[in-house]
Amino acid sequence: FNEGDEITTDKLATATSLTKVALSQTLATLLRTRVLLMSPPTGKITAQTKFKLNADFKSAKAKVLINVRLEPQQQEENDETHKIVEEDRKIQIQAAIVRIMKARKKLKHGNLMSEVIQQLQSHFKPKISVIKKCIDILIEKEYLERVEGEKDCYQYLA
Repeated sequence: FNEGDEITTDKLATATSLTKVALSQTLATLLRTRVLLMSPPTGKITAQTKFKLNADFKSAKAKVLINVRLEPQQQEENDETHKIVEEDRKIQIQAAIVRIMKARKKLKHGNLMSEVIQQLQSHFKPKISVIKKCIDILIEKEYLERVEGEKDCYQYLA
């Protein structure tokens, strides 16, 4: 909008080098927030649709948030990052369990859960279901065992 008051969808696509999908999503968001005005106001964005900056745009907020949906590729990267973070957290939970059990030798399930949460709360809030899975993994790896005769009690194996 530095060169003129109006710009077409084609010119915007050329200037921004965005894909048609990304451009239409971004334009739709800007139209919804009324930062841009569309002419003709048909509601459908075509190659010849003209956009004009809304000079009368006012917002009660000091900061206007314009959320643009993520492209599928970005969404995949985001999901992949979440998986990596979850795996790292599982390792941290297992390490915390081993540290606690090494110091205590024998501990009830409830006490172990509360100590793990307390130890990790400065880093992240561990989910109880993930802690239970990590306990089962450590039992399989023979770091822990369930104490026979006592319900919900674990023993550290050196």
